[in-house]
Amino acid sequence: MRDYLSDPPETLEKITTVIIIPSYNETLALPVLLKELNPQFSSTDAVLVVDDSSSEVFSEIQRVSANAMAGSKGSVFFSNENGKSGRGAAVRRGMKIAMENFPNLTNIMECDADGSHQPADIIIVKDDPSICDLLIGSRYLKNSKIQGWPLSRRLFSHLLNFSIPRALGIPIHDITNGLRRYSQPAVQVILKSEQVNKGFTYLSEQALLIHRAGLSIEERPITFIDRALGSSTVTWREISNSIRGIFALVRFKKDYSQAK
Repeated sequence: MRDYLSDPPETLEKITTVIIIPSYNETLALPVLLKELNPQFSSTDAVLVVDDSSSEVFSEIQRVSANAMAGSKGSVFFSNENGKSGRGAAVRRGMKIAMENFPNLTNIMECDADGSHQPADIIIVKDDPSICDLLIGSRYLKNSKIQGWPLSRRLFSHLLNFSIPRALGIPIHDITNGLRRYSQPAVQVILKSEQVNKGFTYLSEQALLIHRAGLSIEERPITFIDRALGSSTVTWREISNSIRGIFALVRFKKDYSQAK
């Protein structure tokens, strides 16, 4: 694993919010997202691109991301691990890096690299005045919108977000969306627990850990738009593993309840 946080200590010390963006071969969509976010960052904001691409692709991701962030008041950092580890594992790696390198960190965020999370919504979640421990940009609130998804994708997502929160006993509407803001106590809770899932199901696992710890969770409406650039990196094998991961979380929750 290679981490690129060689900035002087005074640069790292002023960062209070880190946005983790897990990336795998996202040479097209990621720079577009960063270019749109660029003028909206302050000097206390940083992006941490946690990438699982090959060395050659990662070099290109570094180049286009740095160009997209040129002139920004915010900072961009990189971590690369050659070999796809799964979205959840990448985000967890980013959380560890952020907690270890930014001493004045207040919040950690995560969002997708494919452009499905709109820059305006990312900034709204980042700057929301709530002091909750987990703030979710939700696709399933009254004023939320989903654009570009076929009916089959909508139905599958609705099914997951209806059944998973009920199975885990968490009163939220969107447990599978990856636009989120975490408080430092929430991240500490997540990192203290051994990881059960490495892929997308880790989003549900994180919410379960935070809820189980008695920390607060809130949601805000967003507009979710299906990717326009690049192609999905999610395989059917990962979807199958994620479904099995949900059953593992249900067993995990049951075992924990019995142990209390």
